[in-house]
Amino acid sequence: MSTPATSPWAGSARAGTVALVAGAVTLAATAFTYVLSLSDVIDPPNWLRILGIVWMPLGFVATPILCAVARLGPGRQRAGVGLALALAGLVAFVVLLFVAG
Repeated sequence: MSTPATSPWAGSARAGTVALVAGAVTLAATAFTYVLSLSDVIDPPNWLRILGIVWMPLGFVATPILCAVARLGPGRQRAGVGLALALAGLVAFVVLLFVAG
């Protein structure tokens, strides 16, 4: 029995994909925060607010770390898109702070 050989770049591809997902989740959590902050009609329970918003800081932290892991391999482009999505979410959140604050 032999073990399958893994590519040294397999971690980069996986990190790039996870960074893309983390960036998209960050942007979705930011959109959820916008809806909660600017809408008078929607008033979900607190557990749902927490469940929706907790992904924003996790994505803000995870996406750059995953981009650093994926920067030298085939996952680089996906990680770059994920980082761009997370940065768009960050900019949108800062705008929300100025608008609603």
